[in-house]
Amino acid sequence: MTLKNKSILVTGGSGSLGRYLIKELLKYPIKRVVSLSRDECLIKEAQQEISSPKVFFEMGDICDVKRVRKVLTGVDFVYHTAASKHVSLAEKFPREIVRINILGLLNLLENSKNISRFIYASSDKAIGPINCYGASKLLAEYLVRETNSYWRGSFLNIRFPNFLGSRGSVIELWKKQIAETNTIVVTEPKMTRYYITLWRAAKFFVKTSLIDKPNTSQPYYPKRGVKKFKLGDLAQAFIKVFGNKKTKIKIIGPLPGEKLYEDYLCDTRLATTAELEQDLKEIKLKQ
Repeated sequence: MTLKNKSILVTGGSGSLGRYLIKELLKYPIKRVVSLSRDECLIKEAQQEISSPKVFFEMGDICDVKRVRKVLTGVDFVYHTAASKHVSLAEKFPREIVRINILGLLNLLENSKNISRFIYASSDKAIGPINCYGASKLLAEYLVRETNSYWRGSFLNIRFPNFLGSRGSVIELWKKQIAETNTIVVTEPKMTRYYITLWRAAKFFVKTSLIDKPNTSQPYYPKRGVKKFKLGDLAQAFIKVFGNKKTKIKIIGPLPGEKLYEDYLCDTRLATTAELEQDLKEIKLKQ
């Protein structure tokens, strides 16, 4: 499988992962990339960040049937990253999560008859879900997998861990808190999570989409660059990179729907504070 002269749709292309994904796709001899997203401010930011005659940023909702049919015209590959992502908000507004994460996805899938490859960005929250967001991602995986029995293209799932430094991530939240009060809020220091940097995730996204005979019955997992960490260790590393000697930590306890220990790659060792610091320094340099 090749991307040569291919037309590509990236949903949520103005978001954190979407931007890195578009930049990665531009390294290939593609024909064009169309981004579809809702937030006009993010679209303007992305237009300024990514200047290429091959990239077209469009505004629209993945739940809009006519809009989706229009942007899918002539498209060969779909990279679906658009979603409502916040666990605690999903617990409070489940109808909106169903609308975007399920009905929006279904709208794309039902109009992808002529798509060669459809690659869905799922989440580690889909593993043994205990919250609305995780349940929506697991159901979405089932819908993607089932579509292989309807259309001729290949419809794949990739389960990603957290994206370190993405918009809305704990790193961005802590940076704002330091600027305002010099105190960062931590839910539970013992909480374990997994992360991957956005640039590594984008590379894996594209690489997986080009597999000649992909496995459409099981999700793919990035392994290289994935790190397991304790939230308390990440907070300490963050303070060393972005904070100062007077920065404090405030512990508030887990938020609604949060797991204490995330499930992902069971053989992954805990990252050291020094390793976490190194990745945070890399993020700081890229900003």
